[in-house]
Amino acid sequence: MKGTESVNASFGDEDRFHRRTAGRIGRGEQPRKNRGSRRLSELIGAAGALTLLFLLAGCGKREKAVSGTIEVDEAHVGPRAGGRVEKILQWEGDHLHEGQLILQLDASELRARRDLANAQINTALHDADAQQAQLVFLNDEARRQKDLLTRKVVSSSDAERADSSAKTQEKNLAAAQMRVAQARAQLADIDAQLAEMQVVAPAESILEVLSVKVGDVLPANREAATLILTGHLWVRVYVPESWLGLIKLGEHVRVRVDSFPGKDFDGVVEQINRQAEFTPRNVQTVADRIKQVFGVKIRLPSDDDHLRAGMAADVYFPNLK
Repeated sequence: MKGTESVNASFGDEDRFHRRTAGRIGRGEQPRKNRGSRRLSELIGAAGALTLLFLLAGCGKREKAVSGTIEVDEAHVGPRAGGRVEKILQWEGDHLHEGQLILQLDASELRARRDLANAQINTALHDADAQQAQLVFLNDEARRQKDLLTRKVVSSSDAERADSSAKTQEKNLAAAQMRVAQARAQLADIDAQLAEMQVVAPAESILEVLSVKVGDVLPANREAATLILTGHLWVRVYVPESWLGLIKLGEHVRVRVDSFPGKDFDGVVEQINRQAEFTPRNVQTVADRIKQVFGVKIRLPSDDDHLRAGMAADVYFPNLK
């Protein structure tokens, strides 16, 4: 009997549970499990809507931005004359000033020729000094002979001979001075060749690539190093034709790079191309005209070490919202 009562009680409890559930449903209530699922769905939907709004807002903000690649001027330097690399004074990554020596070729032969040219200059100078002194003496002698001729002490032939000697000496002095000039010109030529045996920085720059090592034999006009000229950094972007009326030369723009998210760099519009690019061959419709783009060059701060050539950059123009 106890077992029967227990079973009846169990069936009674289950019957009461179903009646309560049916009553809630009849009153418009949901079971607790279903209400929790509905609440979770509402939260997920709200979060999705917020995410979508955020993405749309972000896309709207970036609609007026155009992307480009940061560029910089390069200089490829090397000796005009061939020779063996004797010294390397700078290395990749070094910051260079204008005229700073990068590497030196062996110039022992040229230095010997320079010493010889200096000796020739000294010899020519001494000869010119001697010729000058001789000219002074002969001029004095010619004047003396001329004075004696007026007093009938010497013959006219003696006076003429003295005057002729003075004039000949003038030519000798001119020849000696010419030899001095030639020796100096030869020295200047050797100095120029010696200068070409040195590779120097043409401007403020950074040594990006060094292509040689000590002992290498370089032919004439061979590139020895690549320099990044830090004085001019820019990014070129392409804008549709409809934007041209809102972009002005000299105006400041915001520039962003992926390496520093959220950081704005100041740029200046330096050039707006006068000729369209990527233009269809036959522009006949408004839709085709929209495809035309114009190059815009943005100058970037050259003293900011954050910006490097090759970085992708986004440019935001102030008049394009």
